[in-house]
Amino acid sequence: MELDPQAAVLVALLRSKGVVNVSQLTVAGARREGLHLAGTWALDDDSVAIVSHVSRLGRMSESNLAAISGIVESRLQPLLENLRFAGYLRRREGPRGDTLWEAMLSGRRRSSPDVTGALASLAADSEVNTTPSGSDGVRDHQVLPGVEVRVYRPVDAGEALLPVVFFVHGGGYVTGSIESYNEFCLSMVELTGFAVVSVGYRLAPEHRFPTAYTDTVAALHWLVEQGASHGLDAHRLAAMGDSAGAALCTSAILTAHREGWARIALQVLLYPALDTERSLPSYETFADGPLVSAADMEWFYQHYAAPPREWTSSPIHAPDLSGSPPALILAASIDPMHDDGVVYAQRLRDACVEVQHVECDGMFHGFILFSPALDGANRARKYVAAELQRALNPR
Repeated sequence: MELDPQAAVLVALLRSKGVVNVSQLTVAGARREGLHLAGTWALDDDSVAIVSHVSRLGRMSESNLAAISGIVESRLQPLLENLRFAGYLRRREGPRGDTLWEAMLSGRRRSSPDVTGALASLAADSEVNTTPSGSDGVRDHQVLPGVEVRVYRPVDAGEALLPVVFFVHGGGYVTGSIESYNEFCLSMVELTGFAVVSVGYRLAPEHRFPTAYTDTVAALHWLVEQGASHGLDAHRLAAMGDSAGAALCTSAILTAHREGWARIALQVLLYPALDTERSLPSYETFADGPLVSAADMEWFYQHYAAPPREWTSSPIHAPDLSGSPPALILAASIDPMHDDGVVYAQRLRDACVEVQHVECDGMFHGFILFSPALDGANRARKYVAAELQRALNPR
C-alpha cells in the first residue's frame, strides 16, 4: 500500500525541512517539534499572509485583501474558502451585502511554535484591533488545578443551548495541547454549527498514568454538570478524540455510561491508538510511519507508564464494551496504529454496538490536521461533521 500522492509530497516536504521522529528527541524537543506540524505546514506562504492580515486588521473585504496582499482575486477566492474550511477564517455578510472575512484566532498570546501561536502573537502585538472579531465565541475554564477546557461556540449563536462535541487531543500522552488543535476545533464549529469543548489534560512524564484519564473524566463531568451555564446542551452530546486522545475519549465515555451520569450520542475515534502493548500486525507492517513510527509510540507509552492491558489506555482490552455509544472510527491506511481501530471496531460489534469503520486510503497518522493542504484531510473533516450533525441534530 502506498501513500496518497498528495500525502507523499507533504511527507517529503516535512522530511526535507528536518522533521524527525519524536522518539529521537527529548520530551522538551518532542513538545517543540512533535505535534505542532499541522499548523506549520498546512498553509502556504500566501495563506499565511492572508491570515496575518485579517488577524491584524479585523474584517476585510476580498478587494481590500487583494490590494494589501498583492494576491489576484482569482487566486484569492479559493484560498479564502480553503482557510474557512480549515478553521482559520470565517465569512460574514457586510452591511451592503458584500462578503467580509474575519479571523477565527482567539487573539491570546500563545507559547506554542506553530502558525496558530505565531499569528495570534502577531494579532496581540498589533496596534490595530488586537482582539480579532472572531474571538467572542472562545472561552477557557479551569476544571481542576492544571486542567483547562476551551469552549468554542459560533459567534452568532447568542445564548442558545447548542449541541456539543467533547474533544480530546492526541499526542501520545506526552505532547499535544488545546493550542495545537485550535484550528481543528474551530473548523468543527464552522462545519457543524455546534459548540466544541476541548480538553487540556496534564501530560506525562510529569503526570503519568492514570492522570490523563482522570483529567478527561473530570472535564467530561464538568461539561455535564456546568455546561448549561455556558450554552452547552449536555443532552445533545458527542465525543471525539484522535490517536491517544481517542483512547482517553472512549474510556471516559464508557465510564460515564456505566456510572449513568452522561449519555453520548456518537463517539468519533480518529486513527485511534488503543493498545499500549503494540501487539497488532500493523505495528510491524508500518513500523516506520511515516511521521509517527512504532518506535515513537513505544517512547510515548513508556513515559505514560500505564500497566499492561490497562483498559483506560488500551480500550481494546476492556472486559466489557456493552453499553458503549455508536462509533465512527476513521483509520489511516498507512499507520502503525491501523489495526487498533480494526480490532476495536470488531469488539464493539461483538458487544452489539453500532459501528461505522472508514478506511482513509493512502493517509498517514495525524492526517486530519493537515487541512487545507491535504485533500484527504478536507474530505475527512466534512464526513465527520456530517455524521456529527446526523447524530446531534437529526431531521
